[in-house]
Amino acid sequence: MDWKKLSTTKITEVYRGLFFNRCYICHAKAKNTLCQHCKQGLPTNHTHCHQCKRPTHTHNILCGQCQSNPPAYQVCVAPYQFEGVIKTLIHGIKFNQRNQYIRPLTFLLSEQLIESYLDQSWPEQLLYVPSHPSRIKERGFCQTKAMATQLTRELKQHLGDKCPNLPKKNPIKKIKNTQAQHSLSRKERLKSPKNSYLITPPTAKHIALFDDVMTTGSTIEHCTKLLLAAGVEQVDIWVIARTPDKEYKPQAKQTV
Repeated sequence: MDWKKLSTTKITEVYRGLFFNRCYICHAKAKNTLCQHCKQGLPTNHTHCHQCKRPTHTHNILCGQCQSNPPAYQVCVAPYQFEGVIKTLIHGIKFNQRNQYIRPLTFLLSEQLIESYLDQSWPEQLLYVPSHPSRIKERGFCQTKAMATQLTRELKQHLGDKCPNLPKKNPIKKIKNTQAQHSLSRKERLKSPKNSYLITPPTAKHIALFDDVMTTGSTIEHCTKLLLAAGVEQVDIWVIARTPDKEYKPQAKQTV
């Protein structure tokens, strides 16, 4: 018997029992990263465009944008709307160094991904939309890289060798330091990503492209087209949240 391995395993179990089995929002006891009460209060993206996952009032339709100008990707997973608690957690990571929120967010996304890919082949490689080096220096880290790393760990537990590989060097680089997206109007966002990214040709043919939030979809679309031009055959989009259009108003829940 490998006593060293056994003791390490036991220490890990005790550590997880003491510090990980708590809800990251209310700190109540929880089997996973969030308790059932907090999880039920999240703004799920139930009704959305079939293609780009833009929130709509009707499920499984194509929005006007996708009808007039279909995106370059075929698969998009975006389980939440960028509102309420989800928005608070993501902003906490990006602007307040709340890196502890990375784990619950990536856990939630991994749950949705496992469900979404039951009848589909998994991508071979996971890439992420990076920040500009000056923005990384300002924040002290690249949040999408940290999230993609944790997401890979979550998926590895369930998929084993089928888990998409996260390369040590991301082939996507942001070469133009554009203004922060949250400070731009929709029209400015649509113009912003052009010529902002550079692709070093990746080796995989089927790639998952991760970003924390998709708003207009212009950055995702731009990077997808660059990947396809570099020889990738299929790009799947993985985002935690999708930003509703300004005119979108969620329907009130009916009470009995």
